[in-house]
Formats: sequence, structure tokens, C-alpha cells
Amino acid sequence: MNMNEETIDLGTLWLIIRKKLGLIIVVTILMTMMSGIFTFFFVEPEYRSTVSVFISDERTGSQVMETINDINMYQKLVDTYAEIAKSRTVAEDVMANLELDMTVGEIQDMITTSPKGNTQFLNLSITSTDREQAYNMANQMARSLKAVSRELRGTDIVQILDPANVPGGPSSPNIQMNLAIGFVLGLMLSVFVVFLLEFLDKTVKDPEFISNELRLPVLAAIPYTEHESFN
Repeated sequence: MNMNEETIDLGTLWLIIRKKLGLIIVVTILMTMMSGIFTFFFVEPEYRSTVSVFISDERTGSQVMETINDINMYQKLVDTYAEIAKSRTVAEDVMANLELDMTVGEIQDMITTSPKGNTQFLNLSITSTDREQAYNMANQMARSLKAVSRELRGTDIVQILDPANVPGGPSSPNIQMNLAIGFVLGLMLSVFVVFLLEFLDKTVKDPEFISNELRLPVLAAIPYTEHESFN
């Protein structure tokens, strides 16, 4: 590497940042405030309601004794029923029973399924801007899945374990996360702008600038002081 090539060490970088620290703080605060304003006033809150179902034969006690093979079969069926819950058939049944003024595609976009690995449990969630709608649709989705299961298998293996409740608060937006993102973006943007301005600034600041940037010899350096006193 050419020894005349300009190198910037950590000390130089820190001096640049310290010199423009006010700009960095202002830009970071502004970006954080903009993120908060956008979150509070322009992002509509969404509510999520979840119903938990158990995949197993509805007969219990002396009527049936589940073997290890049965349990393994039901565990494998959990993933299958997670896909059935998002199917057009289930969405149409939900729409018909609740008389929703929505398309099937819109309903499917609101559905989230969460199989619990190696268990017979399946969580079905509905996300909506209306908390009551999310609650009603989640419970109806479980009932619709039971109905479809009976049609497909001739028996009901979908048992509702925990019905959905009306959401107490919004699931999104995540205000703290959005503020944190705004803060980080503001910090990164401000630091980038500071270094860009420093890179574009070609004014002579010290003798090293003349020798490194202009490739000219420095004949003399006159010290500068803002205040001089004379006797």
C-alpha cells in the first residue's frame, strides 16, 4: 500500500462525528418522532384473536383407547388441518355463517395457523382491524373446520380446546419496535450524511490536506488564534 495514501483512523472518525454531533442528534430525534407520528396517526391498529383446537377422535373413555400409532397419526394430521383451515372451503363457510361482506381471498389473508410441533394442538388466529370481528371469525373458523372434518373423514377429530376471546389490545403496530427502528434509521442516516458532507468538503483545514489531497509541498504553516493580546 502506498504510504502517501490517505488513511482514516478511528480517532479521525470520532473527531468528525463529534464535530457534527448536534446534526446527528437532531436528525435522529426527528426520525424517531416521524416514526412515532406515523405509527400513532397513520397505521390502523389490528387485533388478533386465537382459538386452540385439539386433533383427536371425539370418542373417549371406554369407547376408544388411543394407541401410540393413533397419537402419531393425529400429530401428523395437525399440519394437514393447518392447511385445511386456510382453505377456500373453510373461508366460504365462515363467510356464509357470519354473513360477511368480504371476499374469500380477504378472509384467507386474515387467517394464521400455528401447529405446535410434535403435539396434537393447533392454534387458529384471525387478524382484523375490528376486535369483535376477529373474535367472531376465530370461533367460527374452528366450527367450520370441524364441519369440514366431518365431511372429509366421516368423523369429527377437531375438538375446540380454548375458544377465542375478544382481544384486549391491538397486536400491531408494535409501537416500541417502530420507535426503535426510527431511532436506528435516524442514527444511521445522520452518520452517513455527516461523513458524506465531510467527504465533499474540500476546504483547506490543515497542512496534511495540501500534501495529501493536492499533492503540493507545504512551505510553511502559520498558527492561527482567535484572540491575541499585545503588551
